[in-house]
Amino acid sequence: MDLELKPVAAFAKDWMALGVRSADAMNAMTISWGSIGELWGKPVVTVYVSKDRHSKAMMDEAEYFTVSAFPQTRQNREALVYIGSHSLSDEPDKVERAGLTAELSELGNPLFKEADLALECRIIYREEFKRDLLPEDVRPMYEEMGLHTFYIGEIVNVYKK
Repeated sequence: MDLELKPVAAFAKDWMALGVRSADAMNAMTISWGSIGELWGKPVVTVYVSKDRHSKAMMDEAEYFTVSAFPQTRQNREALVYIGSHSLSDEPDKVERAGLTAELSELGNPLFKEADLALECRIIYREEFKRDLLPEDVRPMYEEMGLHTFYIGEIVNVYKK
């Protein structure tokens, strides 16, 4: 409840990193779509992942994910560009190559030493967009890419520096 963040700017302008871990891998991707709020009496984060992303299969298996915000430096921006444009399936060490230092929370979820805020979330709902319910002006976006799935996560831990 005491989280001080400008959520629209944090996602759309500054970008954030989505972290997810499976039994055999840890991945991160840059996200610029998301929201932070309250649902069903719980503090929540909603994120969106395209079916074209390697992270999608990992999110579908996961119980948790993290969302991390970074100080606005050139190095952090370059790291976010890197993890957003490289796939774990092609580059298993992409997080390290981006210059990020991955750590694990007590629950075993990805955190980044360079981040100044991380929200650890337990997935409480997920659903793929339905093409016929999308606004007409948005539908052309999905002619060349897979539909997004939205994941709502209850915030269970907040890590601040």
